[in-house]
Amino acid sequence: TPETGIRGMATKSKVWGGRVPVRFSLASREVTAMEAPLPIYILLPRVSYLPLVTSRVRDHFINSAPAVRGDMWFDYEGRPLKWNLPIGVLFDLLHGSKRLPVDITVHFTGYPEVEILPCKSLSAVSEHFFHCLKEACFLKYGSSANVMNMAQSVHKKIEQSLVTADYKIFDEASKDIFRGSEGKNDVQRLPVRMFLGDGLGGTGHCNVIQPSLELKSPKGEPHTLQSALEAVFPSVVVENLDVSVQGIPVPLDSNMFWLCENLCHADQFLYVILKKKKL
Repeated sequence: TPETGIRGMATKSKVWGGRVPVRFSLASREVTAMEAPLPIYILLPRVSYLPLVTSRVRDHFINSAPAVRGDMWFDYEGRPLKWNLPIGVLFDLLHGSKRLPVDITVHFTGYPEVEILPCKSLSAVSEHFFHCLKEACFLKYGSSANVMNMAQSVHKKIEQSLVTADYKIFDEASKDIFRGSEGKNDVQRLPVRMFLGDGLGGTGHCNVIQPSLELKSPKGEPHTLQSALEAVFPSVVVENLDVSVQGIPVPLDSNMFWLCENLCHADQFLYVILKKKKL
């Protein structure tokens, strides 16, 4: 209904308006100036990616960094941050409800290529994002043709929306993409990625499961978050999990289709963070 559509738009706008307060500091062993530079504080958009929104960080530290340097990268408590995950997902996995701001260390040397994908230019971020978008659309509609055939002008507007975290630009540019055959919203499967966090045998942001989820459970009812988790983890007591989406604890009876439509990231995947409840 129009009213439902308006509420969905409002929810998505709030999701795109989410920010993570971060304090960036240059790694002490990489300081070449007489004094260590002051940290820089930035509110990072949850829906964006680190390389797209950290040019100010590079500019701030570059004169204090080694003259011979490589690609800039970041770590959180000694763990390299994967730039290919949305900032909000990284924050929810690694920092959670700890004290703010989030302390991130900046590096210009020793890029950990074994742990982080190479990122020689911003085009690598764009390529990765559109690859994920194609994958999500294929899961939802059985085809990624709308993404593969999008006009270059639309491509540019979507890239711009990721840098500025502007949902209005993204929505206007993508409204004709998120359709199935013949322009219908014939969703077939739910694009979901589930990350195993603390207490589940995970090591942070490295353990991810991408299940094949239909709209309905084996009982023929629309999937709730609980039924989806039980389908993916049949041996796990779901009630013993802390489950969050977009940094928000989510009730287990939430409708999965609604979550996917309204709380997904720009790449159209719903990122579900799972952690073991602390007793």
